[in-house]
Amino acid sequence: MTDRQTIQKTTLGNGLRVVTESIVGSRSASIGAWFAVGSRDETPERSGVSHFLEHLLFKGTEDRSARVVAEMIDGVGGDMNAFTAREHTAFYARVPSSARETTADVLFDVLRRPALRESDVDAERLVINEELIAAYDTPDDVVHIVLYEALFPEHALGREVLGDPESIRAMRSDDIAEFHAQWYRPANLVIAAAGDIDHDAIVAIADSHFGDLEIGEQPNRVRVGGSTPSPTIVGTELPVEQLHVALGWRGLSHDDPRRYALAIANQILGGSPSSRLFQSIREDQSLAYTVFSSTSGYADVGSASVYAATSTQRGPELLAALTDEMAALVEAGVTDHELELARTGFEGSVILGLEDSGSRMSRIATSEALRGNIVPIDIFLERLNAVSIDDVNSVISDVYGGDVITSLVGPPEALASCGC
Repeated sequence: MTDRQTIQKTTLGNGLRVVTESIVGSRSASIGAWFAVGSRDETPERSGVSHFLEHLLFKGTEDRSARVVAEMIDGVGGDMNAFTAREHTAFYARVPSSARETTADVLFDVLRRPALRESDVDAERLVINEELIAAYDTPDDVVHIVLYEALFPEHALGREVLGDPESIRAMRSDDIAEFHAQWYRPANLVIAAAGDIDHDAIVAIADSHFGDLEIGEQPNRVRVGGSTPSPTIVGTELPVEQLHVALGWRGLSHDDPRRYALAIANQILGGSPSSRLFQSIREDQSLAYTVFSSTSGYADVGSASVYAATSTQRGPELLAALTDEMAALVEAGVTDHELELARTGFEGSVILGLEDSGSRMSRIATSEALRGNIVPIDIFLERLNAVSIDDVNSVISDVYGGDVITSLVGPPEALASCGC
């Protein structure tokens, strides 16, 4: 039985979508709510409101305190969590299947009827401030924060998802309640569940909590205009023992048909221990303990990046090695052997990543919320296997052959040695 036969979708009259995937033999259930709204949809004055709201929803409702909500999930051995991204915010729980309906009721209740007390806002403001301090005290976070600011200057995509100290300090419960009322609507909501699931039961519970809501509006997003910023080096001083390096390029949108070729290119470049960067930078040259590449896709654009860190004395050597690796990739492309190794490796990692109900739930939720459709696994693998070496080399040229932003974090002398 394929996932095409086990995935079900129901759209309520107000536009809310419910998608589920039944997993034969599973004894767990993962239930989530994906809202297609995130930090990209915030004004500068309310930067961080999506993440602030994520925190506050777990403070409970007028009828259920945060402790009661936590004990209901903990009491069955489950877990509940959430995260905020640039274009979506997700809330989810994973529990034994015997608790699936109760968990869905609790999760949907806190999403629909959060208390949003001013006292909770004040308390959580302190927690978020600590989160911000931790982020700006962590060099591998800072180097990517600065990279995004340079890749998408003066645009919401370039702002930190957590917000900034000034906007968090100014945030009030009315601001958060207004954001919740405007965007946490059926037009932006996907309910997803996977595992030992009764589709009709999940639909009924979702309908009881959200069925009376008006559809609402979807965000009208300002597109990223202009070309990729000119090549530039941005240095950030931090009193650390290593130089942290991130190279970045504008990439592909999340529904670009070339994303399969870019996924393979990323696997070859720095997505695994057999990748070029790992083998060259770590194994052959012993320049770094951690080195990797990654990609992200958004509605109209994306990003691609490379990261590594080394001792401050070896900073210029690392930067030169990374630059040389990228130049060789763009100039000569990849080999047939690299293509097949990356394709089969990536395929295997995708399959292994779908071994539990949580990952299955996340896949169908993200696909439906961001793209409006769910690509069955067998179709996904067919498209992956259809990627040719010309496709990979073409996307490498288009993405990594563009202007690069270099973000460096370290002490002043290390930055100066690299041209900052």
